[in-house]
Amino acid sequence: MTDRLYYHDSYLWDFTASVRHCSDDGLRLTLDRTAFYPTSGGQPHDLGTLGDRQVLDVVEESNDIVHVLNAPWPAGLDHARGLIDPLRRLDHMQQHTGQHLLSAVMAEEFALTTVSFHLGAVSSTVDVEPATVSPSRLLEIESRVNERLCENRATTVTFEDAALTQGLRKESGRQGILRIVSIDGLDRSACGGTHVRQTGEIAMILLGGTEKVRQALRIEFFCGARVLPLVRHFRDSEINLRGRLAESDKVRKKLSLDLAELAGQRRFEQSQPNELGRLLWVEDFLEIDEALRISATAFVSNAGAMVALTGQQAGTLLFAAHPSLAVDCGKRLKPLLEAAGGRGGGSSKMAQGSVPDASLLPAILEKLLL
Repeated sequence: MTDRLYYHDSYLWDFTASVRHCSDDGLRLTLDRTAFYPTSGGQPHDLGTLGDRQVLDVVEESNDIVHVLNAPWPAGLDHARGLIDPLRRLDHMQQHTGQHLLSAVMAEEFALTTVSFHLGAVSSTVDVEPATVSPSRLLEIESRVNERLCENRATTVTFEDAALTQGLRKESGRQGILRIVSIDGLDRSACGGTHVRQTGEIAMILLGGTEKVRQALRIEFFCGARVLPLVRHFRDSEINLRGRLAESDKVRKKLSLDLAELAGQRRFEQSQPNELGRLLWVEDFLEIDEALRISATAFVSNAGAMVALTGQQAGTLLFAAHPSLAVDCGKRLKPLLEAAGGRGGGSSKMAQGSVPDASLLPAILEKLLL
């Protein structure tokens, strides 16, 4: 039976051991003890080295743990130094303890039972019952589990007789000695996996997408160091989207102004000259914006055209005329505005201003169009 060092110290990733058995091809090695975790309980195996050989896989066979190597083990070498990949181990510790915390909070506060767990390379998942969990409830769960995480509760490992063990979140169904992983005051679970010492080491738990799987709901989640690249991705996507929206807004604005110019020209083409030979556009609006000014400019770019637009909201008035009418817009509008207690002015081709009371605009218009 291989002595499983990770049962007692999840942070042990440098160890020595004796070779107990080597396969005929030298690629499968069994040691008297190991810190390498084999694939089991929803958690993937560790990676690392034994001597100068890469450990590609770690599998459980009966009570032994077999290390699958990338090259044959040297004949006659009866001892080995093992080095665990620490980043992979720490990642798995964060994900697995995060799952215990998440499952405990869901069970205690939201009446959701975890029926299975899978630790993936990018994200992990838990399957829970019942399968009806609303998006708003998922946000509540995410907030609550992070609150409990920040309490930085201790995670401990004990070995207990299955017949005497009490208070497990989920019954084990096994006999003999159980390895119990506890989160202080929150959870007790039979588990052979690797875990952090304090829940604060998980840093953060972020819930992802959901999927209906048979009678359960599969919830994706990310813990610890896996959250940062995800947040960076969302941030970069948001920055990119904001840039695209800004560019789209520029294009939309240009198209809007182009349409305003076409609308002004179209309006002129549909106009008929009055008794003085002028082609007038006189209209009242709520406000005079940039698009209206563009339309007015396009209208009066034609011989004989004159524009007088008012904006009721701010008591504004825009007056423009083609040079062929020999009207100085600024000189004509300014004194009329001042006489009404307003102000404004402009060039000979276009002028604009405002009065304190929009009810004064009709009288000013009448004088302008004489």
